[in-house]
Amino acid sequence: MNGRDNRKAKATVTGANMVFFNFAVLFILSQIVLLFIIVVISAFYGDYYAKDFLKNNIYIITFINEYVLILAPVLIYAFVKKLNFKEVFRIKKPGFIPSILIVFMSVPAYFIALMLNSIVIYFLQFIGDIPLQPIPVPKNLSELLIGIFFIAITPGICEEMMHRGLLLTAYEKRGTLKAIVITSIFFGLFHFDITNLLGPIFLGLIIGYYVIRTDSIFAGMLAHFLNNAIAEIFQYFANTGVEPEKIVITNQELISIILYGIAGAIILGILLFLFKKVTKNKYVYKPPIANTGKDIISIVTHWPITLIILLYIFMSVIYLISI
Repeated sequence: MNGRDNRKAKATVTGANMVFFNFAVLFILSQIVLLFIIVVISAFYGDYYAKDFLKNNIYIITFINEYVLILAPVLIYAFVKKLNFKEVFRIKKPGFIPSILIVFMSVPAYFIALMLNSIVIYFLQFIGDIPLQPIPVPKNLSELLIGIFFIAITPGICEEMMHRGLLLTAYEKRGTLKAIVITSIFFGLFHFDITNLLGPIFLGLIIGYYVIRTDSIFAGMLAHFLNNAIAEIFQYFANTGVEPEKIVITNQELISIILYGIAGAIILGILLFLFKKVTKNKYVYKPPIANTGKDIISIVTHWPITLIILLYIFMSVIYLISI
């Protein structure tokens, strides 16, 4: 094989699954180490200092998770396998009009994802107390900008390189639509959080659609960044100075969230229609190579994915027991 062929190596499903599995293992191990540290701090200094440690270091933890556990394995795999970087990761301009539409679609998409997660949380709160995520609420503009960098910009780059970069391209061999659906489910599992499963799956669907239609990973990065930035900005403006220890969603709040989600779905549907019109000549649709049943069996029985699913179930059970 000559040097030209090496540069044009393709991403494989097996290789992409292994990268995803490596992340999962490293993430679980990092959580065990973090839990050990918190237990030690709690034993010697009390629960208050243990919670304080987590909150004060959450951005450092996020940085390590994103750049070391997620982005690094993707780049190492791409380098070792001599992948065609520009082709695999779709390093192309998404276009001005599609980008503007993605900006406008981000708010309604956020409310749909919020609705889906809120429905899950609403029912889980009858099992036990749902703790807040240990993400600092920004109290001023400088804290907001720092939060946006770690919570929005960083995941927008690192997580998109894995999911809408390596995984989406590898699974596209099974068909374009199947690749979008499969990687969106992986995106949900990737968070290892039962309260944050349906929202990411939905976002994975529409972000994957953006990337395919524009043939650009930057469309996915933009959408991912905007979703997380909107959440951070909402937290900033909703800050009352008092941080509750648990999430409580009342019946009235759930109804309001669902109404916002329905309104968001209507607006998003209209904007997606326009998005489809302006991107109709920018992508190549790949048909499925097997029926859906065979694909499902093939995917879930591939040992890296089987173990990831089992790890997710295990983490979910532990979470439910703990609340």
